Amino acid sequence: MSRRPANAIIRVAVFPVLLLFWQHIFGTDLPLLAPAMCAVFLTTTHEPPPLIMVILMGAVLYATSWFQGILSVVLFDQPVVYYFALFGAFYWCMQRTHENPQDLLAILLIVSTSMIAVFFKQKGIDVSSIPGALLKNLLIAGFTAYLAYFLFPGGEPLSTFPPTAEAEHREIPTLLLVLKTLFIMLTLVVTINLNLAQSTIITVVVALILKDPNPIAGHTYGLRRLLATYASLLYAVPPLIFNVLQTNSIASLGATVVCSLLMGCRAVDRKASYNGIQLMYSSYVVLIFYGLTATGFSGVSEDAVRFGSILAAVILGMMVLVLLQPAKSQKVSS
Repeated sequence: MSRRPANAIIRVAVFPVLLLFWQHIFGTDLPLLAPAMCAVFLTTTHEPPPLIMVILMGAVLYATSWFQGILSVVLFDQPVVYYFALFGAFYWCMQRTHENPQDLLAILLIVSTSMIAVFFKQKGIDVSSIPGALLKNLLIAGFTAYLAYFLFPGGEPLSTFPPTAEAEHREIPTLLLVLKTLFIMLTLVVTINLNLAQSTIITVVVALILKDPNPIAGHTYGLRRLLATYASLLYAVPPLIFNVLQTNSIASLGATVVCSLLMGCRAVDRKASYNGIQLMYSSYVVLIFYGLTATGFSGVSEDAVRFGSILAAVILGMMVLVLLQPAKSQKVSS
């Protein structure tokens, strides 16, 4: 296949949307998960990851999800111990992403851990079948991503990778990881106890914002995430209008793909980071999905609520980044 400069934008803008509409029309056991995973795959690396790594990652994700499901049953009457186990999982994810912000396994484990906890503690759903469904959707997302890399290889990188803590040979303060993990756990517990419909989304967004090693400037870092979330809503408005007008699936798909391409072009033009693009497309897929599943103006109003939830999560994450930002004197000494 031809290697054109725009191939990278086409991959991330088109294929998660195509997968989203495919599953919406033909049905799936865990809606939205595979398209969101596909968006994460395509916004994490410029080249396709080795196939063996994806297989091993799927096996690890299945095993950890199965183990969490067992813990949910065994520790049903001991919520404190259960939450301590979740704290350990989130801490391990934070540690991995501070060494490599694009760690796919840690990102997917954050999503699966949050989702299973919400299903079990908030919705009271039997989670015994979730590990198999997770593995199935991971394989579907991986296949779609590989298909995208095969049909549209190469292209100009969406962004440049910022220097990580590992690249700068700086040790990661344990206290910083503990505080970030505590805030993620606090977000999960509070949203579950408040019985919020967007508990999983809020927890995952907060975790994705906090997963990076110390940003150079916390307020600038958080502001960019805020603008990325706002942009995802703006570009989701035209497809939502098509849904309100109850147009056919082809017209709605066309509007969604066009807006997704425009969003990607704008993000690259504004030199958005990989993490910003990842958050933007993840939010976009979520908004489009819930717009498709609702009817009439209720879809717009419900998406407004979900956008407000994502926006609140971004603001919370931004506040924590500012509070945890190392002092200038510490930066100079390091």
